[in-house]
Amino acid sequence: MMTKTFCETCHEIVTYIVKEAWIEKKIKGSSYKFRGLKAYCTECGGALFVASIHDHNLNMLENEIDYGN
Repeated sequence: MMTKTFCETCHEIVTYIVKEAWIEKKIKGSSYKFRGLKAYCTECGGALFVASIHDHNLNMLENEIDYGN
């Protein structure tokens, strides 16, 4: 299944690839680092916002806050 979303750089609907990445977030003075996902446009290589990936990363951040460190 090809996944597609809008690319703000290309200004069109494009396919994208998903890569794992270390993400660091700072919340109320505390830093949290977790393994998340990032989406990239197959046309220009730019980072994309994909709601399902954003939701996944929020879940991973919540797990890190609850069980990590």
